[in-house]
Amino acid sequence: MPKWKNISLEGYAYFVTTKIKDYIRVFETKPYFDIIIENLNFYRNKFGFRLWAYVIMPEHMHLMIRLADKCDLSKIMEEFKRYTSKQILTQLKEDKKFHLIKLFTITNPRKEKHIVWEEGFRGLGISSERVFNIKMNYIHNNPVKRGFVKEPEDYIYSSYRNYYSQNSSIIELDPIIYHGAG
Repeated sequence: MPKWKNISLEGYAYFVTTKIKDYIRVFETKPYFDIIIENLNFYRNKFGFRLWAYVIMPEHMHLMIRLADKCDLSKIMEEFKRYTSKQILTQLKEDKKFHLIKLFTITNPRKEKHIVWEEGFRGLGISSERVFNIKMNYIHNNPVKRGFVKEPEDYIYSSYRNYYSQNSSIIELDPIIYHGAG
C-alpha cells in the first residue's frame, strides 16, 4: 500500500483526508466526535489555518483548509493526530470498549503502544475553483454516498449545515476567500 504524500506549501487551500487505523469505526457517538471538533478548534487557533469544510465519518475525516503563512500542514496533522489518539484511547477506556483498544494495540518486546490513526494523510493542494467545488461537494455528499443519511443536511458532523442552513452549532467555519493555489 503506498504511503500518502504529505505536502506543505504556504498559502494553499487543501483537501485533507486522514483515516483511523484499519478503518476501525470510532466516530459513532458524540464524545468521539467532540474530540475531533474540540481539537480542530484548538489547532485552528494554534496554527491560524482557516477551516472551510469538514466531514467526520465513522473511520475517517475530510477537511478543506487554507494554511496561514509559515504554517506546516504536516506539523498540524502530526500534532492533531498524536493528541486526539490519546484522547480517543482515554474515551475508549472510560466507555469500556476494550475490544477496540485491543485493535489499536501493538506489542513489541520493550513495551505496548497504540496506533489509532493511519500513518500520514492525504493533502491535495487545490489549484482551481473547479477542483475546490468538486472537493466541497465530495465532503458534503460523503455521508449520503455511504448511506448514513438520505440528504446531506441530515448528517450532523458535516459543514453542509453551516452553508445551507446557517447552522454553526457544531463548529463555526471561516469565511471563504479563495484565490487559487499559491
